[in-house]
Amino acid sequence: MRFRGIIGQPRATEALTRALDAQRLTPSLIFHGPAGVGKLATALTLCRNLLCSSADTVPCGSCSACRRIDERALRHPDVRVVFPEKLSEFQKGGTWREGSTGFDLQELQAEAMRNPVWAVLIDRIRQGRAFLQRRPSEGRRCILIIDQAHRMGPGAANALLKTLEEPQDHAVLVLLTHSLHALLPTIRSRCQPLGFQLVAPADIARFLATDETLPRAEIALRASLAGGRIGAALDLDLDALRARREALLSLLEALIDGGDSGMAVARAEEMSRKGDVLEDDLRILMALLRDLMVLGAGGSSATGAVNADLADRLQRLVPLAGERAPALVEQLDSTIAAIARMGNRQLLLENFLLDVVAPDEADAPTGPA
Repeated sequence: MRFRGIIGQPRATEALTRALDAQRLTPSLIFHGPAGVGKLATALTLCRNLLCSSADTVPCGSCSACRRIDERALRHPDVRVVFPEKLSEFQKGGTWREGSTGFDLQELQAEAMRNPVWAVLIDRIRQGRAFLQRRPSEGRRCILIIDQAHRMGPGAANALLKTLEEPQDHAVLVLLTHSLHALLPTIRSRCQPLGFQLVAPADIARFLATDETLPRAEIALRASLAGGRIGAALDLDLDALRARREALLSLLEALIDGGDSGMAVARAEEMSRKGDVLEDDLRILMALLRDLMVLGAGGSSATGAVNADLADRLQRLVPLAGERAPALVEQLDSTIAAIARMGNRQLLLENFLLDVVAPDEADAPTGPA
């Protein structure tokens, strides 16, 4: 398989495989889809396919070209990756800074993600154009990958257009983006788009299981809370996650066992101020509610529960909320979707947490008549 190791992206990898087998690969590609689902890994695997020197299985993974195209140590002279960066740092160096151990692409990508004000610079695009125009040093192709291409300013995007309008026979350009429509229409019209999707938790779990050092319970937890992103599953800080999970389980316990509408409204207001971490908290809450549903259906068995280590505490909630758990899961799913559509997060959270409170308690007055 040309793209073995790429998890949960059959449509994109099958399309690339057909193009490679027919020797009809479009020289300008856009990989678009959520962060952390394997776009960069797929782009590098495409590089191995194009530059592998094996006469048999391609990519072989063992030839000099394949070994030097690595997410943690890119050292191949015919592959370059551009990331958003800080202008002042670029001005200090001005060119790609490559040491004997190569580039750690994962580290560079993570740094760019942590700094949303950084941009893909016009001067870096100009360097990329010059790189694509020269003949390859070793292989048959020169390949330029631009990560988070939606962060190109107008000048950088227009500079890239010249490369798209006058492509070299040996040049391949791959743009990676979270948002296809954030790119200029003139760029989109000159590239072949390939969509990437969120990865199913079962696929993430199978991928994590290849690491024999990870405990089974940890694999299930990471897969469930990764939000369909393999990168997130690998990068989760489990100590911080467990602290947040404890706070959210305590919230569930308080609301289900003796909570009232006043408590629900106050907690909704508190959660709505959490900014970007709210999405992660809601995924944790979803996993807890699904486990409550599993326990309610299976008696005292924790089989199939993601948070198996919390089964005893969740089991105590089953008599109070077990029958309502499926409806709460559905309601939370709708709430997450509505928040993603930029709905009023505080109001949406209030409605959901009021549903968590036992019905008679939610309807009870919160103050003197």
